[in-house]
Amino acid sequence: MYASWSLLLPLALTAQAATVFTGEGTFYSPGIGFGSCGVLNQDTEFVAALAQTTIRQYNPSNPNNNPICGHKVKVWETSKPDNTVTVAIMDTCPGCKGAYDLDLSPAAFNKLDNPDVGRIQISWEFVEPNFVTMNGPFAGVVAAGTQPKPPAPPVKSPPVVAKPPVNQKCCKCPEESNLGAERDEL
Repeated sequence: MYASWSLLLPLALTAQAATVFTGEGTFYSPGIGFGSCGVLNQDTEFVAALAQTTIRQYNPSNPNNNPICGHKVKVWETSKPDNTVTVAIMDTCPGCKGAYDLDLSPAAFNKLDNPDVGRIQISWEFVEPNFVTMNGPFAGVVAAGTQPKPPAPPVKSPPVVAKPPVNQKCCKCPEESNLGAERDEL
């Protein structure tokens, strides 16, 4: 009995590796108007716009209700992994070509590199605990240092009950058998 517990203990304490995405990082001015998440952010805030091709897969009809809005990601320049910045996804990047490109606010980009560079290779991961989606481009994504939630059990449909044809008896009820006898007598 003790041996089985000791075998399970290392598995219970092992965190699943976070899913890391790579793309290009650019910067934009979020303060020029409301972002697609319906919030007016400033250049001094740590926010980002996610590639349009990716963010629209979650809620293309009303971006204000997009479930990706507000989720935080840790971003780093791929060649400088120790220099990170955490940003909230608050907008859509229509000019981003890669599915995992991010357009960063000036404050966020300045934490990673000089804006004169203009475009950098980035890597990023979700940092919020229990951020796991079951569909879309982030299906099964695991945030840094967290365990994914188990998928919900499938919803069981109620059993289908077939109805008998209209002119057929459905059971042998005493009333039905008596009616049948009366009909036979007529």
